Amino acid sequence: MIATFLAAALFAAPAPPAEAKELPSVTVLARYARALDAYTAPPALSFDYTLEQSGARDMEQTHRIFRIGPNERDETLAVDGRKLDPPTTRIFRGRPNHYTIPLLAPKPAQYDFTYLGTHHDGRHLDYVFDATPKGAPAYRVTRVTIDGITFLPQAIAFAAGPGGTGTVTFGRVSRWWVPLEATAHAKLDGLAAFERLTFSNYRFPDSLPSSAFAAPRPLPSFKPIAGE
Repeated sequence: MIATFLAAALFAAPAPPAEAKELPSVTVLARYARALDAYTAPPALSFDYTLEQSGARDMEQTHRIFRIGPNERDETLAVDGRKLDPPTTRIFRGRPNHYTIPLLAPKPAQYDFTYLGTHHDGRHLDYVFDATPKGAPAYRVTRVTIDGITFLPQAIAFAAGPGGTGTVTFGRVSRWWVPLEATAHAKLDGLAAFERLTFSNYRFPDSLPSSAFAAPRPLPSFKPIAGE
């Protein structure tokens, strides 16, 4: 009899996953506000990104970024499919990271939110809201999708300038909530322009050496030997 019960337990069909329960929109917004207040950025990080542009100017670049606070080391690894060896390196101090939650996420004090509904994301729900700024900022969020587990933005749609629109998506890498992709559409000189940034290869070291943010030394130059 024990063997019968064991066999039934071992070979029984697995129970279907519980259906995610939709939360009231006011609860979602309250948790979203708390998640924004509690958000912390990694103290140090590095990542790669690929930039693709088409329209008024077509180009593709691959960069590797190292950051601590406002200090950034930007290494251009490839341009239009051509690998740079050595990479072109630029050092920036006091440069904000333009693709962060604190900078991009619409805050309840600055926006009104209109609930649109949910969509399934694996076994949980994400919550979609239209966003209307209470003022008239140059950069304005038009829609935000709130992740149903972290209650941080999973996608932020925005408008900027005359006719410019775009979307930034976020997701979890390790224990951090970071940008995964940013796209933008606009018209420049009457031509449709498109830009995409794809972020990858995130790393989160405890710190970075100060030499990472030192200005790169120029390559040594040699005087030609007489007669050559």
